[in-house]
Amino acid sequence: MKTATLSFLLGALLLGAGSCTKDADPELLCAPTSSYAKPVTDLEGVIRLDQTLQQYVVWRAIPGTYDSVDVGVVCGDLPTHLKAADTKVRFSGIYRGYGRSAPTSPAGTTYYYLEISNIAKL
Repeated sequence: MKTATLSFLLGALLLGAGSCTKDADPELLCAPTSSYAKPVTDLEGVIRLDQTLQQYVVWRAIPGTYDSVDVGVVCGDLPTHLKAADTKVRFSGIYRGYGRSAPTSPAGTTYYYLEISNIAKL
């Protein structure tokens, strides 16, 4: 009886541990979820690691405003040399509608998926 119970518990533990995975692949998350697409060219931004999402984002203050920010959740992976806090970059790509509930953030912050076509450190 103890062997059967132990086997059951071990099996349940293995099945439970096997089902725990991190969020889905960022490539899949960035699949178009809306028709919204805004091409951008040669914009300046800052690379940050969003603690809530556990993903790199390109944070960009909107010129001429004091509280408007576009946050591009990077689709795919950034080059290793850009994965550092507060790295200033110039980028081009496409902002797409953020199909998930955006993290709690200050007013004026808009989240997008960002498909980067070109990025360079400033």
